[in-house]
Amino acid sequence: MTRPTLEFWYEFGSTYTYLSVMRIEALAEAAGVPLAWKPFLLMPVLDHLGVGNPFTTNTAKGAYMWADLMRRAEALDIPIERPSVYPPNSLVTARVARLGLDEGWGVAFTKEAFRRHWMNGVIIGTDENTQSSLIAAGQDPEPTLARALAEANKEALRAQTAQAIELGLFGAPSFVVDGEIFWGDDRLEEALQRAAGRR
Repeated sequence: MTRPTLEFWYEFGSTYTYLSVMRIEALAEAAGVPLAWKPFLLMPVLDHLGVGNPFTTNTAKGAYMWADLMRRAEALDIPIERPSVYPPNSLVTARVARLGLDEGWGVAFTKEAFRRHWMNGVIIGTDENTQSSLIAAGQDPEPTLARALAEANKEALRAQTAQAIELGLFGAPSFVVDGEIFWGDDRLEEALQRAAGRR
C-alpha cells in the first residue's frame, strides 16, 4: 500500500518551525512516510484571515511562546539560542528555498538557514545567512539568487502561498495528510501516524 505524502508547510519566520525542520526528515524516514517540503509566506495568509501575528500583537502570548519554545527544544535535545531579530524578513529566503526544492538542494538550504539563525545568530533574510546557506547547500550564490528572484520563481512562491490559503492553513508549521491539517510542531508525530495509516 502506498502511503500518502506528508506535506510540511513551513515559514522561515516561524519559531516552532525550527524544531520541526531539525527532526522531520529522520522521523518521516523511520515511519516510511514520503515527505514534501512546502515553504510559504505566512503574512499573506494572516492578512487573508484578517489577523496579525499573535506573538507580536499579544505581549503575554509572545513571552509564553519564547519560554515554551526553549522548554520544548530542551526536551527534544535541539540546540537553540534566541535570535536577536523576530520576526526576520523571510521573503528572499523563501524564494530561494522554493527554487531549491525544484532543483534538488532546497532541503539542505532550508536546514542550514534555520541552523545558522537559531544556533549561530546569523539572521534569516540577511545576505550572510542566505549566501552561507547556499554555499553549504552546494550552490553558487550569485547565479542562484538571480534565478530565485526571477519573476517565474516569485510567482511560484505566490502560487504556493495561495495554495496554503486554499487548504485552510493559518499557521506554521503545518502538516497536511490527504487534505487533513495538523498544526504545530507538537502535532508532527500525530501527522506522521496518520500518514503511516495508524490512527
